Amino acid sequence: MIDFRYHLVSLISVFLALAVGIVLGAGPLQNSIGSTLTEQVNQLRTDKEDLRTQLSTANTAVTHRDQFAEAITPALVGSSLSGRTVAIVTLPGVEDDAADALKDAVATAGGSVTGRIKITDNWTAADKEADRTGALSNLTKDLPGGYVPADGTSPERLAQVLATSVVSSVGTTLSGAGSTDAATALKDLSTAGLINVDDKLSGLATGVLFVVPANPEATGQAPATPAVSADAAADYVNLAAKLDATGSGTVATGPASAASDGLISSIRDDDTVSKDVSTVDDGSTAMGVATAVLALSEQLAGGNGSYGFGSGVDAIMPPIAASSAASTSTGTGTGKTDSK
Repeated sequence: MIDFRYHLVSLISVFLALAVGIVLGAGPLQNSIGSTLTEQVNQLRTDKEDLRTQLSTANTAVTHRDQFAEAITPALVGSSLSGRTVAIVTLPGVEDDAADALKDAVATAGGSVTGRIKITDNWTAADKEADRTGALSNLTKDLPGGYVPADGTSPERLAQVLATSVVSSVGTTLSGAGSTDAATALKDLSTAGLINVDDKLSGLATGVLFVVPANPEATGQAPATPAVSADAAADYVNLAAKLDATGSGTVATGPASAASDGLISSIRDDDTVSKDVSTVDDGSTAMGVATAVLALSEQLAGGNGSYGFGSGVDAIMPPIAASSAASTSTGTGTGKTDSK
């Protein structure tokens, strides 16, 4: 049985240990502990300043790199898209600035943008299947036979309708029945909340710049939009493939994180689609914008490639000589060669 003497001994032991600690801390260990802590604090302060300087230097270098890339873009892209028509298709999560930079670069390369299509979340949202089937029903009713595929999932059928309404392997101004059908299709898709058309399309483009969002899980930052699910990624990859097959070439471009378990890597991992659709994984930089234009020029000449800094790319950017040669080919509508 624990008695009073046991408690007394325990209390005395505690107070003795406390007293010894106070004596040692105020006496022989005082200078040693204080000096050590002071040195550590001073070292941490120095390390913090060094890291701040390194970060400032790195940020300045990135700014200068982008300024340099912007300055030489006209010389790089030349007239690589001279006489070509390009549609810009953006996926959910892509900022307008990304499309603006590409539009300017296309113009610098001598091409013209026929219009900008924004795909909405409803294109793949699991709870919007009724809207997609309703849109397909209206499209089938409003358009001539064969315009809407009879087979495939809703996103697959819608992808072909959108592709037919935006691109052509020969390119054309929208006129007559073609104009009416394309306008009707785009209106129905917009009414269903599946797309937003930024600009009225001036014609069917020959090539597409397909702009994908960042993969928030690879950035380490709080996502502005949720990561793309595996099912949604498959639908977007199919859309890129349909745009490529219907037109003369498609380039998927996006930030570096999109090549790390994002949509760029989804396209590259698809052995069939990656043989047709080119990819650029530094598309959020000035250098990547120029690369996307050169890759599209290569596409329209029948080539294909994977560019940027991600794992397994073919090169940082397409060969400049090949892109220049493409710009002197026989105008709009060369179509794809057998190599594609």
